[in-house]
Parts: sequence; structure tokens; C-alpha cells
Amino acid sequence: MVQIKIWFAMIIGISGYVGNRLTGIGRVLINILSELAKQYPEDKYVLFRNFDFKEYDNLTQYQNIEIVDVPYTKESGLKNILWHQWLFQKLLKKYKCDIAYIPNFTLLLWKTIPTIVTIHDLIEYNVPDKFSKARMFYRKQVCDPLMAKKSNHILTVSKSSYKDIISYLGVKPSKLTLTLNATDRNVFKKYSKEKIIPAIKKYNLEYKKYLLFVGTIDFPGKNIKTIIEAFFNLRSKNELNGIKLVIIGKNGFNSKVIYDFVNASPFKDEVIFTGYLNDDDLPKYYAGATIMLYLSLFEGFGLPVLEAMFCATPVICSNTSCFPEIVEELDVKVPPTDVNAVEEKILKILSNTIYYEILSQRCYEKSLKYSWTESARVYHNVFEQILKGKIG
Repeated sequence: MVQIKIWFAMIIGISGYVGNRLTGIGRVLINILSELAKQYPEDKYVLFRNFDFKEYDNLTQYQNIEIVDVPYTKESGLKNILWHQWLFQKLLKKYKCDIAYIPNFTLLLWKTIPTIVTIHDLIEYNVPDKFSKARMFYRKQVCDPLMAKKSNHILTVSKSSYKDIISYLGVKPSKLTLTLNATDRNVFKKYSKEKIIPAIKKYNLEYKKYLLFVGTIDFPGKNIKTIIEAFFNLRSKNELNGIKLVIIGKNGFNSKVIYDFVNASPFKDEVIFTGYLNDDDLPKYYAGATIMLYLSLFEGFGLPVLEAMFCATPVICSNTSCFPEIVEELDVKVPPTDVNAVEEKILKILSNTIYYEILSQRCYEKSLKYSWTESARVYHNVFEQILKGKIG
């Protein structure tokens, strides 16, 4: 039997490690790969993933995406750092990859082929207590500088991060390309009330009767404490009767601070922690919320804000880092640690039904400018330019 050799214009090898749950970075990778596979069928994408990270399974529908399991669990960050230094490089050669792409922070001591990385943010330079001291040292003194130096090119997701990479890591603008994020419009979209109610009833929630936060539960980075404090203050003034606060996400650094703060309040039963939610339920929680609050002290892009906007839910976000880029002129920005400003913004949005509906529609319309289709074209252009030796 004669075997037919399939020739590809490019073979791109991709590190699939994005943490132990499907959060922002993983969503970005899945959506970009889906678009690249559809738009450029002449190229092949080899995704090396942890054997127990099954969230990539939907990518098997594309004939030009090959998924290769590696013998490392998604639960071990240290082992995932180590396998990039040896096995990843061997696999890139074995599968005859022309280019390597790393979508998440990892140590890059050496490379065997041209390598492109994404640096989503440099939060460790902007939030001093974001991580443990050991992790802060690792990222600032080891990981970040080596990724910047050893990589052939760097992709980043906002003008804010673009400027930080130049400022903190001394990278020349010619080595950087801006690649905006978007959301999966098949998942994050407008939902009817009838589709939302069965999902949110799991936590005895009522349609448009809860405020929402989505993200890692940590302290101080995501600044959830400010949201909770504003909520408790308004409840104590009888301003938000019948409205709950829902917090969706996995535990992160110093999460105990958040739980202790809630448990010390007489309104603790009004705060609902759901833990991590999958994509079957998550968008419906966005769409059923009155407002989605995201007051992170710093973000590279702030994907939950855009996800909420795609679901036509008004947002309140920080007026720092990337957020002004996303919401632009919309009157939804506040100083992230100003509790009074947060309270005033919540009341302004909820006090006028007509204003609320207008803001919902404007948030939705603003979200439509972000497209994975356009972002994938930028990615592919960088891959082509690297392969041709025109950049990097």
C-alpha cells in the first residue's frame, strides 16, 4: 500500500500547558487554534498537552490539528516547567515542527527552533503582593527576562502590556506584536431568560437579582475584597435588598483572606461561592447577572469583562491597566480600591431602568469589535514572518 505524504506550508508546535483549569489563557489558545485551523488548512498545528487536560478535545474536529499527550499531570506546575526544557524541545524535533509557540509563562532556557511566546501581562511588576515571594522572584528575576531574551518574537494582548514589556524587560518594539483577545461567540452571547433560569437555579438565584464576579479568588490581585465591601455597605443601607453577590472561580493566592472577610459579616449568606464553572453554565451566569464587577488591580486584558459584555450584561471595571482600552468611553470605570465610587456606580446603573437597558446594549455593541478571526490573522502573519526570517 502506497502512503501519501501530506505537505504542510508550516508545522507549528504548541505548548499546551495553561494551568490546571480552563481559564483565560486556555480559552485564548483554543479559540486562536480553532481559527487558525479553519483559515489556514495548509498549515499543521501540533498541540502537546498534559495527558489529563481534556479541555482541548474539541480541537480534534480539525484535521490539521494533532494533539499529543505528554506524561505530565496538569496539577504539577514544577514538572511542567521542567518538561519544557527537555521533552518539549525533543518533541518539536520529532514532529518536524518549523516553529514553536508558547502561550503561557514558562522557563525558556534554550530552544531548538524559532520560538514565539505570548506574555499576557507583567502583573508581578504592578502588584507587589500578587504572588508568594518565591514565585515573585522566579517570574521577575528568571522567567520574564529569559522569555524576553530567548524568544524570537513576543505576542501580547493589550497596549498596556505592550508598554510594560518595553519598559520592564527592555524589549525593542520590533520584537513585539499586539494581538487582541476576543471571546467565543458560540459560548458567550445573549441568552433568553428561559435558558438562564435552569442554570442559575442550582444556587437558588433569581434572574437579574445578583451581582457577579468571575475570576481567581485571590488577595490582593483580583481585588475582590473591594467588591464585597461595597456590596456589604449597600446591603447595610438597605440599598440592594433581594440582590446577592455571586463569586465564580477557583481559589488562588491568599484566598483565605476573602473567605474570612465574608464569614465575619452578618450578610455572609448573601455571598455565593460557586467554585469553577464549565462553559455550559458560565455564560448563563454572566447573562443572568444585573452587573458584572471586575476591579482587578492589574490585568493584561481582563477577559471576563469582555465575556460579560458579549452576554449584554453591564460591567463595572477598574480605570487602570488594560480596562480603558476595552470599554473605551463607556461610563463604567472606577478607581479599583475606591469603595464609595463602586457603590455609587452600582446605584447609578441600577436606579434607572432605561439607562440600564441602554448601557446593556452599548456594552454588547462595544464587544463586537473584538474578533478571533482578525486576531488569528495577526498570529499567522507573525508565524510566516518568523519562518521567512523577516522578523525575530
